[in-house]
Amino acid sequence: MRSLLVAFAVALAAWTSGWAAEGVPATPPRNPLARVVSVSQDRLDRGTPALLEETLDRMEQALSFRPDIVCLPEHFADQAPEAVPGGTVTERIRGWARKHAVYVIFGLARQDAGRVYNSAVVVGRGGEIIGIYDKIHPTEGEIAAGITPGNPDAPVFDTEFGRIGIQICFDVNWWDTWALLKKKGARLIFFPSAYPAARQASALALKNQVFVVTSPQSGAGRIYDVTGNTMSESGKYQRWTGAVLPLGSRVFEIDFHLAKFREIQRKYGQRVRIDWGHDDDWATLSSLDPELTVDDLIREYGLLPLDLYRERSTKAMERAREKARLNR
Repeated sequence: MRSLLVAFAVALAAWTSGWAAEGVPATPPRNPLARVVSVSQDRLDRGTPALLEETLDRMEQALSFRPDIVCLPEHFADQAPEAVPGGTVTERIRGWARKHAVYVIFGLARQDAGRVYNSAVVVGRGGEIIGIYDKIHPTEGEIAAGITPGNPDAPVFDTEFGRIGIQICFDVNWWDTWALLKKKGARLIFFPSAYPAARQASALALKNQVFVVTSPQSGAGRIYDVTGNTMSESGKYQRWTGAVLPLGSRVFEIDFHLAKFREIQRKYGQRVRIDWGHDDDWATLSSLDPELTVDDLIREYGLLPLDLYRERSTKAMERAREKARLNR
């Protein structure tokens, strides 16, 4: 554990040394290490005017972590539908993001062209609106209350850390949409929600080998790594949680990789991290060096990530079956 903390300290010192005074990277690193915060609204009273201010207070507490991205829950302000941009809640969050040079993802009821959507808005460091995700799978109760389902072709959003995706609450039950976000290049998926959906969120992180950040109205917010392990979680002593995400992390089967991983450890030392899935015959390779990517290591050592290994193995099986069929 001590060596891991030292490695992160070295990597973060190198990364932050290239930052402008206002907290914005002067030149984005090749291998971004995203400092992500999930804010839970657990133990806050919904339906009261104080909800917005109390949530903002938790965001202020989280500034001690120096976050790059803060994610808030679904319908976090419990407000009437509003236009984006221009609505009271939206402009308040845009101002906060601009003041602190932090990305914010927040959920709200959004009014647009006579329709109402359950949306999540992505705000950039300068307060600009980067994009909007409309919940694709509202509940039957939401539909009865007038919520319009979003476009099933789930969007991804480009940031200085790479592509991110968003799913909201009931969306967790449609696994194909999560796979679509991965296919579109998202390595980090945010999940503003009413509840934690802990088992499914963990499974979806593993299934798609993406980082998942959950931010619920009640219960614990959690940050999952690409194998579904919990990196950090909120609770009774702190209602927000943060983690540093090496977004280039990839999972590999141990087959024909073990000697290569040993050599990577010898050569790169604390610049990399290898998490061993001893009982799964897996290893997760991460770079903690802002200028060294896992793709660099893949090219240097001829590594084959798990998903590509499955594809190659599947083709070998298909060829073997066809050969057997022809030789009958």
